[in-house]
Amino acid sequence: MKTAIRGTDIVLYSGTVTEIVHNVLIGQPATSQSENAALQTGLLRTFTLAIPKGDTHSWTNRIVGFFGSLFRTVGYPLEGIEENIPLCWHKQVNVRQIELSGKCTIYEKTGYTRRIIDNVYCFDERGTVPAQSIAQSKGALHVTIYADQCRSEAYVPKIGDIIAVGEQTFEFDISSQESTSQSMKAFRESGAVLGVISEIVTENYGPLPDYIITAR
Repeated sequence: MKTAIRGTDIVLYSGTVTEIVHNVLIGQPATSQSENAALQTGLLRTFTLAIPKGDTHSWTNRIVGFFGSLFRTVGYPLEGIEENIPLCWHKQVNVRQIELSGKCTIYEKTGYTRRIIDNVYCFDERGTVPAQSIAQSKGALHVTIYADQCRSEAYVPKIGDIIAVGEQTFEFDISSQESTSQSMKAFRESGAVLGVISEIVTENYGPLPDYIITAR
């Protein structure tokens, strides 16, 4: 007796909101060498998801979870006409593995507006790099902001903005130049892991970019 093909449940993330998408098939990456080259980054895993008919979710610039790991969608879904395709699936989505570590807080250099961004990856190498040179001994704070987390914000990271790990409640007093300077000193002494953005690299896997940020 043949067993019907059935998919599995995956988690679809949108900021702090999560949804369960049922009956998704998880397969191997696309066979095209050019597609594989675009998807493959180091040893990170890549997969192709088959999305069931009738699904109405957006699959561009999204984060999904399955197999105990997190992935981001790459490019645009490949979609066919439902009635012309057998079985229960009619859409393919490519994904690549990513890492998340929580939230970050950004203070814009103009006005010090505070923005909290969910589902980012932060790695602070300062103090962990062997002091073989001055550059190495300083290190940097690295933060990746995924496109899905900025889609509803009228904000683009900028050189000179302050970025801090986690959700920060600190507010700057910008009533005068002196109070702003004192606020900066107090923030640095608060124990928050922070830095000033010195470099921003963008990576596009859909209509919106991921931001790869270096702060010192």
